[in-house]
Amino acid sequence: MRRLYKQWAVLSLLTALLVTGCSSGGSKTEGTAPAAGNAGGTAAAVKNQLNIGITNPPLMFNPIDSDGSGSSGAVFAYRYFFDSLVKTVGPLDFKMMLAESFDTKDDQTFSIAINPNANWTDGKPVTAYDVEFTLNLIANPATITTQRSAIFALDGLNEKGMLPEGQEKLSSVKVIDDKHLEIKTASPVDPNLIYERFSDVLIVPKHVLENVDPAQLNQNPFWRNPNVTSGAYKFVKYENKAYVELAANADYYRGAPKIEKVFIKIMPAANIVAQLQSGELDMNAAQGTGNIPAAEWKTVKTFANLKTSEEQTRRYNSIEINTERFPDKKVRQALAYAIDRQMIVDQLMPEAGELQDGPYANSHPYHDKNVKSYGYDPEKAKQLLAEAGFDMKKQIELIVPTGDRTREMAGNIIQQNLQAIGLKVKQTNYDFPTTVSYLIKGEFDLTLSSFGSIMDPDGPATVYRSTAALNDMRFKNARVDELFNLGMKETDKDTRFKLYSELQNLIQEEVPLITIYSEFNLMALSKDVQGKGGVVDGMHYDVNEWSR
Repeated sequence: MRRLYKQWAVLSLLTALLVTGCSSGGSKTEGTAPAAGNAGGTAAAVKNQLNIGITNPPLMFNPIDSDGSGSSGAVFAYRYFFDSLVKTVGPLDFKMMLAESFDTKDDQTFSIAINPNANWTDGKPVTAYDVEFTLNLIANPATITTQRSAIFALDGLNEKGMLPEGQEKLSSVKVIDDKHLEIKTASPVDPNLIYERFSDVLIVPKHVLENVDPAQLNQNPFWRNPNVTSGAYKFVKYENKAYVELAANADYYRGAPKIEKVFIKIMPAANIVAQLQSGELDMNAAQGTGNIPAAEWKTVKTFANLKTSEEQTRRYNSIEINTERFPDKKVRQALAYAIDRQMIVDQLMPEAGELQDGPYANSHPYHDKNVKSYGYDPEKAKQLLAEAGFDMKKQIELIVPTGDRTREMAGNIIQQNLQAIGLKVKQTNYDFPTTVSYLIKGEFDLTLSSFGSIMDPDGPATVYRSTAALNDMRFKNARVDELFNLGMKETDKDTRFKLYSELQNLIQEEVPLITIYSEFNLMALSKDVQGKGGVVDGMHYDVNEWSR
């Protein structure tokens, strides 16, 4: 659910500095980096420091379980200090990170060589055993993880993407020596899909975590003080709901960072705008976790100290419906018809967003332009509720995460729309980590949140499969599961598109969630910051080359 993925427009360094990943949310708390790191009062006065604004407070920094870490705020931060084997930097464009090479040996076997200079910050080498450990940790049924979809293709996993009962290790992961290993898939697969999925697998240190019970992994204190890492920056400290402080890793295997300090400051979106103008921030994280409010975008573009850019994304905001509490699809369809989605787009994000229909964002190559859509029809909504015999006296809770002003205002409109057809709707606001906790436990009626998809059309399987880790809606549909399975096995592009077209129309018919809008990625970066350039999907790839 809460992963954030980006549209593939090639841009300047600005876009290389923006977040990937999962979802959006917010915090009621404003934070400020310590004055000692910014004696001049503005970021521009500190040549060795970068200040970045986000809205989501992390809980911890566990790349195995991003939901437990507080999702997008944590994802943005921990990619500075944990590296993956390979990094997606554009559509079907991948760069090596911890892997010096990642090659196909045959149509099911991949040979991986770890960069010989890659070390953990405690001086120990990053090895093939660390990769093996990470993959087995994700596959372990006892591990709480959001990453199983990333390793789905490996041989030896059951239908839930886990190790079968009684099996302790993946036989499809074979260590050759300290710096070499092989992985094998269950069936022939497009190498690009493996590369894209493995971009999300951040390798963790075996020698630190190997004695931890997988069932207790996400509670381990290491995730609150990750002091053994592999990335361009070292974790220094997290001042709760205020800022994350990072320091350059002088021994980084891809070259020591040119900027010595990074402060990721947590604050409401309105404060991000104010501090971008004042120079207290160098950039916003964008993509929900630090996106600029659409209503203020025209103003931000006039700030003389900033470079700005906007683009479509593969992320969209939706209302998740707890299908266990609303089992009748007529009721779910009624909720969809009751919401004036076009008004939300027109009023809240003029020239900065678009209407979204279905599980594939409009910019996704597998989006069916003729997918079933729910126009604003309150009378149809009332009719369906009557046919379903819905108890109109029942109180419905709508959870709206704080921190994203556009989403908060959308929540108000949605509440009013549902009340207008006679429903009793109470809106509750929580910060993002609290919202996630209710979603995971299934303790919600309706929740406004965001979704995204990778380039491969199997991406939404992480949300809509009956067994998916991010299926907070408790949605179960055998045909949906079957279509995902068929789509993964199909190699003919046209046939595959037909399968995914049926899939998205079926999901729209069943309405486990209501897609509302896709807000453009709105990015601002100080003109004082320079770098090698890149694309949105390459976030964090060249951070060691940033300078000012």
